[in-house]
Amino acid sequence: RPMVRSIACWTLSRFARWVVQMTFAPRPGDPPPPTAEQGMGFMNSILGGMLRRVVDHNKHVQAAACGALATLTQETGEDIAPWLGPTVQALAQAIATYQRKNMRSVYDAVATLCESAGDCIQTPDVARALLPPLLQKWEAGGDAQPDLYNLLECVTSVVMGVGLGAQEYAAPMFARALQLTRQQLALREQAKANPDSDVPYEPDHVVCALDLLSGVADGMGAACEALVSANAPALREVIVASVSDPYSPGIRRSAFALVGDIAKSGGGQHVAPSLPQIFECAAANLQPKMVQAYNMSVCNNACWSMGETAMAFPAETMAPHAARLASAFARVLSQTMVHRSLSENAAIALGRFALRTPEAIQTGFAQFVTPWCQALRRLRDGTEKEHAFAGLVALCRAAPDAATTGVAPMMHAIASWQRVRDPELHANLLAVMRHYESALGAERWAELANALGPATIKKLGAFATNVG
Repeated sequence: RPMVRSIACWTLSRFARWVVQMTFAPRPGDPPPPTAEQGMGFMNSILGGMLRRVVDHNKHVQAAACGALATLTQETGEDIAPWLGPTVQALAQAIATYQRKNMRSVYDAVATLCESAGDCIQTPDVARALLPPLLQKWEAGGDAQPDLYNLLECVTSVVMGVGLGAQEYAAPMFARALQLTRQQLALREQAKANPDSDVPYEPDHVVCALDLLSGVADGMGAACEALVSANAPALREVIVASVSDPYSPGIRRSAFALVGDIAKSGGGQHVAPSLPQIFECAAANLQPKMVQAYNMSVCNNACWSMGETAMAFPAETMAPHAARLASAFARVLSQTMVHRSLSENAAIALGRFALRTPEAIQTGFAQFVTPWCQALRRLRDGTEKEHAFAGLVALCRAAPDAATTGVAPMMHAIASWQRVRDPELHANLLAVMRHYESALGAERWAELANALGPATIKKLGAFATNVG
């Protein structure tokens, strides 16, 4: 009874969270729950049944099983490890055998597994199971197939999930995605030249190809530098054409993500000749008229990628462009009703530029110190917050008097730390606090302490020990 098998898959997926809570510890290192043995029995039975139904001969059952499997793997997360082998094999068989109608279901299931399974999926065995049938689909259907976007989204998820496990497939994927992007951008120019012609330009294909390039750069890490080097001229051409696309926010968003991932991977020197154009486009996308809902993901990626670029290049490379970009970040922080993620990305990017080129941007410090510190206090502890606060320290040293008007928000920002992992940064922030306490004098510092409130003063008092 296919419909019974189908609805059984759906019904069991509704119990996924309950089964996971029965089986696994809520956090790594915690003891397993008392029901773990019974939960393992449920997991073996339910997951085994779902995998058999993933390769069912009925299309309705296939779709239901893929959806149920995606729900279960999302709930299970890294705890899927004991069942990873059979899960991957069933999905690989589904990719090779499904008809077009159900391919999106299996693509979603594969992507969910790769995004949820954590480090346990970072093996060549997973890459060898999943990537060949996916790449065969791409080869067989060509670049004009209707579901290319969904296919390449799935390939990108696998590449990012398995990381270096996909290294043997990275070079052909990178070259193929770059070729697809160039072809589509050439078609875009033809369409612009002949608006009435029926040119098969697909902006979504540019987006998914750029995302795949980003996925390879992100997944390969430092190993991607050789790919970037081998394709440098074509890659620069694609990046400049994409970050300056006048019509598609999706293309600009993906292009800025690619810039940031290449900078992180250590291949930034190969795009260095195009940095002036990239910086110009980033600043243009952060103009007030561009900080709108339709363009918000572009603004986010522009800020993030510029911050990554600042950390990847020497100060002398960034200095000529630092003032303009810092002004753009500060303008974003000054705007009202800006989405929180954008203000955080702008604050981090501004901090990274301040860390690398404090002398180049110290002129405007007095104007942006207050909104900047208000954004810094909302950041979660981590590497990006450390970079941003290290930039704050650098600017306080370069222009100490300029920050006098922003001491109160600066103290609120410092009090936002739970624990500073970098002892040097911790010591530098303590020095900044002592400097402004001395500079303000006892009376004004007492007034400031009263304005800050007892909760913030208590946190600042405890800050001396919040290190390591």
